[in-house]
Amino acid sequence: MTRRSSVQTALAAATAAITFLATGTSTAYATANATPLPAHVFAPYFEGYNTSSGGLAQLSQESGANYLSLAFLQTAKHGSCTAYWNGDTSMPIAQSSFGSAISTIQAAGGNVIPSFGGASADNGGTDIAASCTSVSKIAAVYESVFTTYNVPRIDLDVEGNELGNSGATLRRNEAIAQVEAWAKSNGRSVQFSYTLPSNTNGMSGQDKKEIQSAVANGATISSVNMMTFDYYIGTTLGVLVQRGY
Repeated sequence: MTRRSSVQTALAAATAAITFLATGTSTAYATANATPLPAHVFAPYFEGYNTSSGGLAQLSQESGANYLSLAFLQTAKHGSCTAYWNGDTSMPIAQSSFGSAISTIQAAGGNVIPSFGGASADNGGTDIAASCTSVSKIAAVYESVFTTYNVPRIDLDVEGNELGNSGATLRRNEAIAQVEAWAKSNGRSVQFSYTLPSNTNGMSGQDKKEIQSAVANGATISSVNMMTFDYYIGTTLGVLVQRGY
């Protein structure tokens, strides 16, 4: 699956996928509560590597999309426990990377959902849960996103090889549970969502295992966003859909 590279094109591609839904941590951020997301939110993807059409806040304003999924956070190489935007070491989880734009969107009444994973990371072993074998370090990275940007939700885009990676699945959900315990102890409200591929029959068995693992490990998932688009099943109907008829 290929992510579109701007909010303008993502608005069209994502209409069928509406969700039903490391820096130091200051005491102020640790106890802060971000504004909750609406119960139903349209949050098209903004690819962090896209610099051709203006910045994050500008595209949000021009498109009318008050809520954006900011993609993707991943490690620079397999085996690392440090996440960067697009796996680019010049774009750490810090105010210098999207901090001002996120604050501008929040001030206008919207918000951003940082997303981990994506097709490239999930097939290259650079999703944090696949790359890092320490649950506590994965949890610390998740926490740093919440505290650095004061966002209410993190999304976990799991597809490709990651759907069959039982070790990464376990670590990911154990880390979620740890972060939720940390948030509770600090009087903070946080959410996690999953973005998972689907087919014309709904969730696959691997999709279900991801969610079943979350339940088994005490991780609360606020919503599951199914990728209900880009179908091609080799039938006449599938061809017509792909050609836009």
